[in-house]
Amino acid sequence: MGFDHDQEEKGVWGIAPRVLILPSTSWTTPFSGEPILESLRRHSHERREHRALVWAEEGVIDYGGLWPLIEGVARGLMALGLNKGHRVALAMEGSRPSILYYLGLLRLGAVALPMDPGLTATQWRGRLQDLTPGLVIAPLTVLHSLGPSAGSDFARLDLSLATMESLLQKTGPLPDVPEPGDVVQILSTTGTTGTSKHVLLTLGNISAAAQQINQVMGLTGADVEVITLPLYHSFGLGRLRCGLVAGSCVHLLPGRFRPERLLKAVRAVEASVFAQVPSGIRLLLALGSRVAPWLAGVRLVEIGSAAMEIAEKERLTDLLPQARLWHHYGLTEASRSLFLEYHQARALGCLGAMGQPTPGVEVMLRSDQGTLASRGEGELMVRGPHVTPGYFNPTGSEAATGTWFGTGDLVRRDEQNYFYHLGRADDCINLGGFKVHPAEVESVLSACPGVGDVAVAASRDGGTPHLVAFIQPDPLCPFDERMAREWVAARLEPYKHPQYYTRVDILPRTSSGKLKRRELPIV
Repeated sequence: MGFDHDQEEKGVWGIAPRVLILPSTSWTTPFSGEPILESLRRHSHERREHRALVWAEEGVIDYGGLWPLIEGVARGLMALGLNKGHRVALAMEGSRPSILYYLGLLRLGAVALPMDPGLTATQWRGRLQDLTPGLVIAPLTVLHSLGPSAGSDFARLDLSLATMESLLQKTGPLPDVPEPGDVVQILSTTGTTGTSKHVLLTLGNISAAAQQINQVMGLTGADVEVITLPLYHSFGLGRLRCGLVAGSCVHLLPGRFRPERLLKAVRAVEASVFAQVPSGIRLLLALGSRVAPWLAGVRLVEIGSAAMEIAEKERLTDLLPQARLWHHYGLTEASRSLFLEYHQARALGCLGAMGQPTPGVEVMLRSDQGTLASRGEGELMVRGPHVTPGYFNPTGSEAATGTWFGTGDLVRRDEQNYFYHLGRADDCINLGGFKVHPAEVESVLSACPGVGDVAVAASRDGGTPHLVAFIQPDPLCPFDERMAREWVAARLEPYKHPQYYTRVDILPRTSSGKLKRRELPIV
């Protein structure tokens, strides 16, 4: 299973020269806490007998055994020629080998590229051509599908328990653990534009994010969490790191999300924590009060990756009165920068807000003129130890903005330090000098009876721009255009009223629920 070490000079291992960091990175403030690797090493002594990772079919790893396994995998990978800074594409399927490989790469200081094992061969090839890893760790079916033309030369390793166990037999010294400023991960995101961005994350970034999230939510070593989210996504992988940093017990439930699987697992293991995207939460809400007994022991829920309607948030607070319900806002570049706790926000009349800044996160608002302010409206700018230092092979569209990272989200900050989303900076519509944020109009229309889903865009009729509302009707309540017009007229200024209403069967959205505005029908 060894590889020709002379190949390293040819870039087979994807060494760092192609990693480019934006010149202005002072939005990434120094991380001064305990890195995740130190937390794991400490837990191996202090929480030796406590369960760390549990799979229904792959057994249990306690904290006392986890650290030796991590170092064993790191030694095995090092024996193959892998070293600090080398890029490795890893199919994160949620299995025992995939998680141990991820943690082993982290210990070695290599750069993990978490991949969706369900990508097509064409998608795999495109991602590998972009990121030029030196090693691909994936199931044999994926490796065989790549063929000889997947881009740059790379070594291949079967993502199986048998292969990993053979690597654990290797011996030898390991290098020092990576420094907080070392890049250890690249997450690829397309958002709603379809253009991939490859986000660099340092050891300090992922450690700071986990500690900030745990501080906000109050996760402890006494908690038991069930993770149903995919681990190739920043949300699921972040939940895994949060649990390991806190020293809690993490039950992995890989595979397609089904609400009944989650409910049965939560009851079976007496879980106190779970996380889910809004589409998954809606499936739980659809079951009504029947789910309450199954989730009676849950005290913490994290929600993220897309927005939820106020009515849905109210239903969830009624369903889980005992649980703290945390909805995060954040980009892959700046994980969980804001948090909203539903019960608290409902009591204050702020359920429509995005949230308040996470401890350790600095925020400002940038006006159209480029000036910064702490109040009012503007583009949300963030700074902190969790913020990416830049991108891999940036295209030039990821513009640096001085000492603050620009999120591209337009927000309003109120007197209670809550932030409200007004829309995306690049989605703003200019109607004869009046600026309209589609998200504001969509928020109003989404609460109108008969509207199942809605998107607002601009159209031109004889050269004059107008607003168009694309309505996906509610299957349980007929859509009435006249009612919708009256609904909007009672709540928004006249220039924000859509002139046209167009019914559609379904609106284009990503798997996490984000609207793909560029795929809306042209009117």
